[in-house]
Amino acid sequence: MKSRMRLYLLALNPTDSVSEGFLPAAAALGMDATILTDQPDVAALDRGVHRIHVESVTELRMLADLAASRGAAAPVGVLLRVNLPLEYRALADSALAMGGRPTPFGLDPREADALAADLAHGRYPGLRWYGVRAHLASGLDATDLVTVAESIVRWSMALARRHGVELAEVNVGGGMNVDYTAPGTRFDWESYGHGLARIAEAWPRLRLRIEPGLALTAYCGWYVTEVLDVKHSHGTEFVIIRGGTHHLRTPAAKAHDQPCVVLPDDSWPHPWPRAAAIRPTATITGQLCTPKDVLASRVPVAGVRTGDRLAFGLAGAYAWNISHHDFLMHPAPGFHYVDDITHQKGAD
Repeated sequence: MKSRMRLYLLALNPTDSVSEGFLPAAAALGMDATILTDQPDVAALDRGVHRIHVESVTELRMLADLAASRGAAAPVGVLLRVNLPLEYRALADSALAMGGRPTPFGLDPREADALAADLAHGRYPGLRWYGVRAHLASGLDATDLVTVAESIVRWSMALARRHGVELAEVNVGGGMNVDYTAPGTRFDWESYGHGLARIAEAWPRLRLRIEPGLALTAYCGWYVTEVLDVKHSHGTEFVIIRGGTHHLRTPAAKAHDQPCVVLPDDSWPHPWPRAAAIRPTATITGQLCTPKDVLASRVPVAGVRTGDRLAFGLAGAYAWNISHHDFLMHPAPGFHYVDDITHQKGAD
């Protein structure tokens, strides 16, 4: 018997692109779809959203009211997102920590305990408590992520035992490290898989879920742009590119240097000499009128010239999606999708 593929989409604010795009497309392909969201709407419930994660008391009450008003035949599945009190070195060192410290993400453990009691005692008849979700940090290696995952599961199972509930699933989040300083390296999926297997063996009736999106897709995109100018200022060289962080905000958001390579272009249509970098390193900036518009600082691009191209790797995740597109009303980049090395389809 052939099993059906299930697609999972984390949509914290589902729009028509989800309810009228993703869900119908998945159905047309014969695939089941799970939407993890904290902003349910009527269309999402009408289309049978599989799980909804809630991050606050208000969100749970809103969801319960919405479910009651729709008169759903079956209770809506709920995951409680919790900001667990983990005192773990890896969380403290993470550049993007969403848990283990005061943050706006997830429920405080005491609130989660109170909501778990309400759900377990049927105070929200239109909802069913399926489990816990905890995404605590990004940029962790396999060993650290396994340790964090085990802590999440232990805490979740203890919560469920206190309220006499057998949890169906625990989502331990993502956070798999993508090393922007070494683009050729990869997260140790084998070690991580072995670690998750040990956790699964300890709780055989529990379904574990992970969110590996960034670590899978970051390597599937490039941002290619033109060098507009090379400037020298107070002992530092600046390479000005067409575009900038309004196209690729990832390095500004995560405070790293986006890896790049120079693609030389020997054509030069102007009578004046081309500006070129003469120092070993240069800082790459965009066109925006802010000193924060930096994609990489003091990186080795010696010899790059006006008119050359720069290709930034690891641009397949976040990148355009988190960028401030309309800053100064610059145009959007073109998008080209390559199926393989011989076939390309694109849109400018």
